[in-house]
Amino acid sequence: MALTLKKIAWNGIQFSIPFDWELVSIDSRHLTFHKSDTPAMEIKWGPIKGRFSHQGLLKKLVQGHKARPIPKITKWQLPPAWTQALAAYSAQGFCWQSDASNGHGATLYCPQCKNAVIFQFFDIRNRLTNPGLLQFLKTLADHRDDDCTAWRLFEVQALLPKSLQLKHYHFKPGNHELAFKSSILAVKLYRWAPASALLALSNLTAFTADMLQLSEAQLSFTSIQGNPAVEMQPPGVTGWHRHLLRWGIKPALKWVRVWHLERNNRILGISIESKKPFKPNQMAQLCANFQLK
Repeated sequence: MALTLKKIAWNGIQFSIPFDWELVSIDSRHLTFHKSDTPAMEIKWGPIKGRFSHQGLLKKLVQGHKARPIPKITKWQLPPAWTQALAAYSAQGFCWQSDASNGHGATLYCPQCKNAVIFQFFDIRNRLTNPGLLQFLKTLADHRDDDCTAWRLFEVQALLPKSLQLKHYHFKPGNHELAFKSSILAVKLYRWAPASALLALSNLTAFTADMLQLSEAQLSFTSIQGNPAVEMQPPGVTGWHRHLLRWGIKPALKWVRVWHLERNNRILGISIESKKPFKPNQMAQLCANFQLK
């Protein structure tokens, strides 16, 4: 029987995990997963400035350990299957044991992108070569080669330029929102559900105006990939905008699209603001790369 996996992508990291693992904790560079309400795996990552040390990364793990007493973490020789899967990294294994639990993991350093990763699995002493664990190791990637960042959590997935950095996010049952920013551009991605309830006493125009604090007169009907949509297009770059730029004032141009995925009973939306005129295909590219999983 084929192994059922789900893909995860968040703020520069990508990997696949067993389908029955559930994400229970999200930080900008820290994810924790449970299986049946029991800890299964956690992973942290980030850029390294200066010289990298496996031991230094382990010390940070110990300092962040909430359990008392703190279990002693020791070096651990990685199984051959782990070493082979992690061949692209400088890798060092570690393990620990407490009265109630145990952990096995590794610290990784990528010489190409100078990122460090630390991950650990919980209570896998007799399952070190479990197919699900090996697939995580084989699919783990801390950078891409296309100058983009992939985002894939819960229902939504997106591919954005690497220049857009995560600023805030929330994943509520009826509303997912991700906000990103670069030196000249701000992008927000939205997912609302269930659409049937949200539009029961309204329509897409009124809903969009209410949620994004616009007037209905600013919105016009359009279509996104065959789905009904509304849009607020940015005004042309007129003389007043050029004068403000010349005076050092940078007013934001805004572009909004919201579309109804009737088959999925979801509403997706994108809002972008820029200090410079938009490229003609900029919104179309964002819409094409933002969808449901």
